[in-house]
Amino acid sequence: MVFPGSPTGPDDQHPGPVPPPPPPGTPAGEPVASAPDPATRPLAYPDAADAEPAIVPRRRRGLIAGGIAAAVLLVVPGAVFAWQALDGGGAQPHDVLPADAIGYVRLDLDPSAGQKIEAFRFLQSFPLFTEATGITDEDVDLRERFVDELAAATGCDIDFGTDVEPWVGERIGAAMLPPAGDGDEPGYVIALQAGDEDAATEAIDRILGCGGAEAEADGLGRAYVDGYLLVTDTQENADAYADAAADSSLADNPEFVEAMDLLGEQGIASAWLSGSAMVDVFDSSAGSFGIGAGASSSDLPSLDEAREVIDETYRSVALSVRFDDRYAELATIVTGSAYRALDGGGVDASVPDDTALFLGAHDAGQYLRDNWDASLESIPEGAEMLDELEAQTGLVLPDDLATLLGEDLVVAADASDFAPGEDAFFGLEFGARVVTDPDAFADLWDRVQGLADDAGASLDDLPLQTTDDGFVLATSEDYAAELLDGGGLADTDAYRTAVADADEADSVFFVNVGTVSDQLLATIGDSLTDAERQSIEALQAIGMAAHLDDGHLEFSLRVTTG
Repeated sequence: MVFPGSPTGPDDQHPGPVPPPPPPGTPAGEPVASAPDPATRPLAYPDAADAEPAIVPRRRRGLIAGGIAAAVLLVVPGAVFAWQALDGGGAQPHDVLPADAIGYVRLDLDPSAGQKIEAFRFLQSFPLFTEATGITDEDVDLRERFVDELAAATGCDIDFGTDVEPWVGERIGAAMLPPAGDGDEPGYVIALQAGDEDAATEAIDRILGCGGAEAEADGLGRAYVDGYLLVTDTQENADAYADAAADSSLADNPEFVEAMDLLGEQGIASAWLSGSAMVDVFDSSAGSFGIGAGASSSDLPSLDEAREVIDETYRSVALSVRFDDRYAELATIVTGSAYRALDGGGVDASVPDDTALFLGAHDAGQYLRDNWDASLESIPEGAEMLDELEAQTGLVLPDDLATLLGEDLVVAADASDFAPGEDAFFGLEFGARVVTDPDAFADLWDRVQGLADDAGASLDDLPLQTTDDGFVLATSEDYAAELLDGGGLADTDAYRTAVADADEADSVFFVNVGTVSDQLLATIGDSLTDAERQSIEALQAIGMAAHLDDGHLEFSLRVTTG
């Protein structure tokens, strides 16, 4: 199966999945002068040359004040949308932030017209959203609501229409930057879209003052670049970051451009992280932990080894929160040299149309073989433990596991008789269908049965059926027959809406909430409000899909409405 962070490729690859390490991208401290082909750029990028900011040491106290300044005008609990002009054009935060950024986050309250309309339509399907936010149409300006609530809560003498609206923009971004030197903390800079530098500075200072942070506000550095107010911990750093971005912005960083281009629509919010740069940041401060770049132990990889793993599996990570009128999606791209496309075909979702839960993996056996050696390298004494297991059981790994996973693996559940609380399985039927080498499976099954008999636990009653191309295991013979007969889940509206690029997905997890919502509501409905009940009824499905291509992994998580 394929999940984010799991490499797939033939030789010299490191294991997947691995715990999300510090994200990937461009080497720290080196602005890159690479201008991508305009035809492949995800956004409009200005021409620029190399430059390295003259970064000076940072102070911790600026982080707090800077964070407040970033959030105070544009972050709204429970909602992040403003519905105004429909063009979504103009400079983006990454156009005014330095090229050597380690990580980047962006919130765009003025994305493409389609994104705003589709987000509103999707959220309006859930009465709980309207009840919680009071938003009933797409013309509401959540910035104004937030400023009004802030003023009421703090007693701050600030009016949105007079003090904020004349200058505030729709976009905010923030970047983490490499440390100035060994042992220093990474830097940060926040970019607030602002049409008037003086008005923006005055309003931010007043809001910070209302929170009792006058001293913090006085210490912040500010610079104005291409319609954005840059805010950071010192004036020296603000000037350095502004100069660096003017020479070479994040829009000129090839790792960033590659990841964002692969990501596509950046939606309401997006983020990017550089794994290799984060390893360099840790390397620069490793001395304070007594760790050197060449250090090694039986339990931990050296920094050089970690850098190699990250470059292969987490060189860059890009994320986007985006909408269709029928779904909300978290889309992710992970780049790395270890990722290799699997043989064509995608997940086989030929199971009954009304399947409630579905898990599918394409070519999982070969994927396991390709990554077995690299996976063992990440486990202390993994090879020794494997040799001992094989000697005790007679299993041959990874071949036997690869046979078990096969070329096409399907796990499914039927909820036609779902009844919460009735028994251990709530009336669900479960089953697995695997396409694999039948001779290899027959040999494996004989050995497994022998191990079970030796342990005094016969498997004769296990509902396993061998087939001409694999095997089926199910909770009943009837459900096994249904899985063998197949079905049209792959062609249903619920599946194709929830599973991104369903025909190409290498692994899929799908839950059809609509198949169990009636039974669920019948059980707990009396304790729900009308808005809660209607919101549950509106939820159709949840789908996750992963697809491997050469050099990157695509991952999607969707929540859909009926």
